[in-house]
Amino acid sequence: MKKSLVILLVLILTLLVSVPSVVLAQGDNPPSGNTITGDQVVIGNTFRLESGDTLDGSMLIIGGTATTASDTKINGDLILIGGTLAIDGTVNGDIVSIGGAVNLSDSAIVNGNLSLLGANLQRSSGAIINGQIEEGSPNFPGEGTTDQFRRWLPFGNWRNPVRGILTTLFEALALGILAVLVGLLMPHNVKNIAANLVREPLVSGGIGLLAIIVAPIILLLVAITIILIPVSFLAFIASGLALVLGFIAVGYEVGQRLATLFKTTWHPSISAGIGTLLLSLVTGIAGLIPCVGWVLGFIAAIIGLGAVITSRVGSERYANKLLQAVLPVTPAASPSTPTEPPLTDISGEPPASPEGQS
Repeated sequence: MKKSLVILLVLILTLLVSVPSVVLAQGDNPPSGNTITGDQVVIGNTFRLESGDTLDGSMLIIGGTATTASDTKINGDLILIGGTLAIDGTVNGDIVSIGGAVNLSDSAIVNGNLSLLGANLQRSSGAIINGQIEEGSPNFPGEGTTDQFRRWLPFGNWRNPVRGILTTLFEALALGILAVLVGLLMPHNVKNIAANLVREPLVSGGIGLLAIIVAPIILLLVAITIILIPVSFLAFIASGLALVLGFIAVGYEVGQRLATLFKTTWHPSISAGIGTLLLSLVTGIAGLIPCVGWVLGFIAAIIGLGAVITSRVGSERYANKLLQAVLPVTPAASPSTPTEPPLTDISGEPPASPEGQS
């Protein structure tokens, strides 16, 4: 088991490192007037295009700062997550900002759409946007709403693998953060759910598969009447939360195996966060494979959902009953009263009974 985990980690690192033209920007800016080929990833750092520079690729900024001087060109899309983006040049692509700040100067030209989700836009009067400005739930660059749902279908596939990997990375980080919060708020529930799926993986998988098939039918029947539409909506939300909790429980078990592999002990929140992050990366990258890539994530989801159902959301009372059923407690034997040794006379023979006496 340890060897398989090591091989899995090596494969993941190889996939992440071998992605073509994806680099981690460390703040070293290219010389002025050069052309940079390849997508750029800026995580908690700074990146700047000097005057005359051209970037032939997309850029992902996570908690960092990216600036472009005048007379610069970016032939790609820009995705900003919680950082700062200052544009003075031309962007031949879309810009998506999630919780960040976008500054467009007088010389800025955006030949694409600008999508904002909880972001701040400062646009000068001379800035030109040859596209739509969307606020709310943005579409990722170059992908329509239909393409967003196509990724979760068995025969879905991203037209651009680099965008698919960047989106997978963002989703894995979000699920990892959520798993840390769940591990802090519900550590015992996550432990009980993970213990249940390890004890009975086939039963959990079967119940989870049955729930995924039957639940939509029941919700549809409940939603037929107007009165029960709110009930159906709440049940749908509860089903989604149970699915996410089950996936986090599977990630927690992966984190526990990693802790055992490295001979250390992690808090449940740390195990859940690291395991869910790793599990999300594996299933997300596997999901980019056409036709069969969805299978791995689907199996993890149904096993986790079945464990949530069978463990009753990891309740302590149910865990104690299950433990007693598996390991019954035998009642302790009552202490026997000590028996006194028989009396003997001086010769060592037992005394004669009263009937034997004359």
